[in-house]
Amino acid sequence: MGNRVTSGGRGLGGESDDRRDADRRAGVRRSSQAVLRDMIDRLPDGIVVVSGAGTIRFANPASATLFGRTVPQMVGREFGFPLAGKNAAEIEIVRRGGVPVVAELRVVEATWDDAPASLVSLRDVTDRKHAEAHARQLERERAARAEAEAANHAKTEFLAVMSHELRTPLNAVLGYAELLELGVAGSMSPEQRQQVSRITSSGRHLLGLVNELLDLAKVEAGRLVVARVPASVAEIVEAAVVLAQPQAEARGLTIQASNAIRQTRKFLGDPDRALQILVNLISNAVKFSHPGGSFEISADVVAGTDESRHLHGVGPWVVILVRDAGIGVGVEQLESIFAPFVQAQGGHTRRSGGTGLGLTISRRLARLMHGDLTVQSTLGAGSTFTLWLPAATPRNSDPRVSTDEQMAIGPGTRGLGEIGDGLLREIEAILDGFVARLRREAISPAVATLKHTQLADHTAALLADIASALVTLDESGGTPSALLADSADLHRLIADRHGAQRARLGWTTEALRRESEILTEEVESMIRHCFPAPSMGSPVSDAIEVTRRYLEQAALASRRALERTLRAQRTARE
Repeated sequence: MGNRVTSGGRGLGGESDDRRDADRRAGVRRSSQAVLRDMIDRLPDGIVVVSGAGTIRFANPASATLFGRTVPQMVGREFGFPLAGKNAAEIEIVRRGGVPVVAELRVVEATWDDAPASLVSLRDVTDRKHAEAHARQLERERAARAEAEAANHAKTEFLAVMSHELRTPLNAVLGYAELLELGVAGSMSPEQRQQVSRITSSGRHLLGLVNELLDLAKVEAGRLVVARVPASVAEIVEAAVVLAQPQAEARGLTIQASNAIRQTRKFLGDPDRALQILVNLISNAVKFSHPGGSFEISADVVAGTDESRHLHGVGPWVVILVRDAGIGVGVEQLESIFAPFVQAQGGHTRRSGGTGLGLTISRRLARLMHGDLTVQSTLGAGSTFTLWLPAATPRNSDPRVSTDEQMAIGPGTRGLGEIGDGLLREIEAILDGFVARLRREAISPAVATLKHTQLADHTAALLADIASALVTLDESGGTPSALLADSADLHRLIADRHGAQRARLGWTTEALRRESEILTEEVESMIRHCFPAPSMGSPVSDAIEVTRRYLEQAALASRRALERTLRAQRTARE
C-alpha cells in the first residue's frame, strides 16, 4: 500500500481551496469597494473618510470643491473638525481667497480598507442659511415697520387731539380780544388798545402754528383730502402775493412777479392747497432775504422731468418758482429742511420763528396733488423753490371725467390687505421660482456662476414692500397718504440699487427687461394660485393691476440705474 500524508484531517488540496475562496472574497470586496468609490465620487455632497487618528484617507471631488482644494491636497491631512455626536452639526469652512461657506456635517462609523474609520458627509447649506437669515431679517423689518407705524399712528392721533383741544380756547381768546377791540366792554385808552392788538396778533400766530400741526396730523394719517380741478396759476400767485405783501413791506422787500405768469397754462389740483404752499414759500423768502432786497416769482410749463423728481405721470407740468437772494441753504441740509420740525437755522440763534413744519406740509401737499416741491440753493447766495403741479390738459380737464376717476390712485382697494399678507407669506416660494427660471433661460452668462442669494438680491425686499403697500391701500381705502409716498420712495431706492448691482454683474438692458417680466409673471401666478378668482373675485384683478404697476415703476428705475452705471464704467475705462 502506498504511503498517505495527513495533517489533522484536511489535505493539501483543502488548503488550496481555502486560499482560492479567500482570494475570491478579497476580489469581490475590492470590486465592491471600487464600485462604492465610483458612486461616492459622483455624489453632489462632499464625502470624506477619516481614520481613527483624524487623518483624511479618502475625499471625493465634491468635498475638495467645498474646501477649495484638490483631492491629493486633502488626502493625508488632518480633518480638523470634531466628529463626536450622532446628530448633524454645522461647520464653517474658510476657503483660501474666498468667502466662508457653511456645511452640514454628518458622521457614520464604517470600515474602510479593512480598518475602522469615520465616513463624513458634508452638504453645502450656505444658500439655505442665507435664505433663513434673510427671512429672519424680513420678519424683523416687518415687526419694526409695524411698531414704527403704530408709534406714528399714536403720534398722529395725539397731534390731532391736541390741535383740536388747543384751537378751542385759542378761538375763545381771539374772540374776546376782538370784542374788546370793537369796544363792546367799553372804550379803551390807546395803550390798552395796543396791548389788545398784541394779544390778537400773538393769538393768530399761535393759531397758525396749531393749524400746521393739525395739517401734519391729517397728512400723516392719510385723512387730508385734496381737490383735483383745473385752476388758474395767475390767480393763486396774485392771491399769495397779496397775503404776503404786508410782511414783505415790513422788511422793505420788493416782490417781483413775472409777466409770463398770466400766460401760463392752468394746473390740475387743489387751488386752496396750492395757495397755502405758495404763501409758505413766499413767507420763507421774506424771512430769509436781506432787508431792502427783492425776490422773484415766475411760472412756466415743462414737458417732462428727470428721475430725481417725485412725480406721478409723464407731464406736462406747471412749475412755479420762488427765487430769493437770501442766506441760502447748505448742500448737506437741502433734504433735511423738508423733515418735520427742522429749520435751516437751528438752535437759539435762529432769527425766524415757527414750528419748522411749513416745508414738510407743503411738500406733502404737493405730492398729494401728484406734484412735488424741490429746492436748489447755495449757502449765502439764495434759494430757488420749485412747485411742480400737473398741467391741465383737455383730457384731465374734461368735466365728463369724474373727480373720483381723476383722484384714484389705482383700482379698487377692497381685499388688497389679505392678498398683501399672502404675498408676504409666499415671498420665498416666488424667489425660488424666479431664480429657477433665470437659470433655465440663462438670460445672462453670469447666471450660471451666481448663487441663489445673488440672483434674488433686492427682490425679496422689493416684494415685501409691495405687499405692505397693498395692505396700506386696503386700510386707507386708496386715500393718498405719507405711508404710500414713503413706500414708493423705498421701491425706487431698492430698484435703483438692483439695477446698479445687475450692471456690475454684466447684465444688459435686454436681460434686465426679461428679468422684470419673469418676476411679474411669478408674482401674478402666485396671486392667482393662492386666491382663486371665484373666492376673491375683483380684488385679485385689482391686486394684480396694482402690483404690476409697482413692478413696472421698479423696472424703469432699475433700467435707469443700470444704464447710468454702465455709462460710468465706460467713462472709467476711457
